[in-house]
Amino acid sequence: MMTVESVSNVWMRNSCTSGWLVLGLLAALLSAGCGGVPKTHYYTLQVPAAPSPADPKTAYVLGVEHFRAPELLRDDRVAYYVSANEVNFYQNHRWGADPATMLSEFTAQWLDSTGVFAVVHVLPSRARVDYTLAGRVLSFEEVDYEQGGKARVALELSLLRTSDRKVVWSGHERVEAPLAERGVAGLASALNAACAQILRAVSPGLIAQVEQDYKASQGQTH
Repeated sequence: MMTVESVSNVWMRNSCTSGWLVLGLLAALLSAGCGGVPKTHYYTLQVPAAPSPADPKTAYVLGVEHFRAPELLRDDRVAYYVSANEVNFYQNHRWGADPATMLSEFTAQWLDSTGVFAVVHVLPSRARVDYTLAGRVLSFEEVDYEQGGKARVALELSLLRTSDRKVVWSGHERVEAPLAERGVAGLASALNAACAQILRAVSPGLIAQVEQDYKASQGQTH
């Protein structure tokens, strides 16, 4: 004999089943939220003191523009190359700011510590500037496919003189530094050292140009 179940009983049974399914899903989500999400690690650059100039500093004011960079380096995730043509990111390891922003500020602090300029501003700024430094970050990553791995940084810089809107100096440098220790912390340390190495290499030419201009403005020929 066929038994016909009432509509109300069917509805109540289905509702209870759905309720248990929802509660089970909520419990799973809460469990994942409590212990399943990996911790995100953040890294930044520490600017070492630059060597002081031999001559007294100038009265010039420098403005440092926000450096340009390809889209890859406008991301705060730490990048690494797994082959010459394939790049990936450490999803849970991030910079305090994107590499273009960090290197703009790193360079501004470095040049300020040289004492060559009276004031160094990070642009935009309402202050009058005598020179504007523009830059482009070409590389800032780990090269993971070569033996041992290495940090790679490449930077282009150009100095514009405000008085005649002329580019009076430009520099380009690329550094590849071995990793002293494995892991993203070791990579961050190697990239930091590579940035300092680049600025040590290019800054003497920039400083010499600014000091030459200053001497000329003071009527000095030597």
